[in-house]
Amino acid sequence: MTDYLLVHGAGQGAWTWGHVWGYLTAPVSHPPRLYSPRPANRVYPLDLPGHGADAGGDTGQVRIEECVNAVVRAVERENLSDLVMVGHGFSAPIVIQAAEELPNPPKRIVLVAGVIPPAQRSMASVMPQAVRSMFRLRYILSKLTGRELRIPKSVVNKLLCNGMDPMEIVHVVGKFGPIPTRAMTARIDLKRSEPPCPLTYVVLAQNKLLPPAQQRQMAQRAPGSDIAVAELDSCHLASLQRPRELADLLLSYS
Repeated sequence: MTDYLLVHGAGQGAWTWGHVWGYLTAPVSHPPRLYSPRPANRVYPLDLPGHGADAGGDTGQVRIEECVNAVVRAVERENLSDLVMVGHGFSAPIVIQAAEELPNPPKRIVLVAGVIPPAQRSMASVMPQAVRSMFRLRYILSKLTGRELRIPKSVVNKLLCNGMDPMEIVHVVGKFGPIPTRAMTARIDLKRSEPPCPLTYVVLAQNKLLPPAQQRQMAQRAPGSDIAVAELDSCHLASLQRPRELADLLLSYS
């Protein structure tokens, strides 16, 4: 049976995958029959270094290499096999690089609105102009004040959670943590990468942080030749707005 590793976006944590985890692990029939199979075997939502339950240190100084190592260690520690690796947003390059380092490659990589910059460019550099300007200003302020950079609540509301139920936004907005600025501004070169398995890029049609046209450009920059493109009618946080649809898509690769 298929195992799933779920890797969150910048400033988030394993908490974003709660509803998806539920749909992936729910019994096929209700009420469940004795010994009835689950649609997925194991589902492991990972907290990257400096995020979620691992927060408390200097998140801004977390390096991409640390995140890649954390993914590889999680797969080995949890003995995940027959694996589908899922990366959201900024974790896309992390998941791709980690897949190359695994002794037993995953059977598929799924990138949900994954941020894939051109060669030798950073993830921050490919954000829309307004987002880049906001990021640059807050980055300077964080340096001056010694405080870590966080996503403003207005950005969470308008660009990450657009279209979501207002009360659900209230429940999640306080969970966003600091941004890993060092990882976001590091230059990335995936041209040397060749994923050891097929790759699916999921375009989120209502995404205001990364417009659909830009997501499709990023899908074209994804390394490898075996690339499929799927689409969900969702904002940037599909795991919160469309968890059932996202889970169904992931289960189609089991």
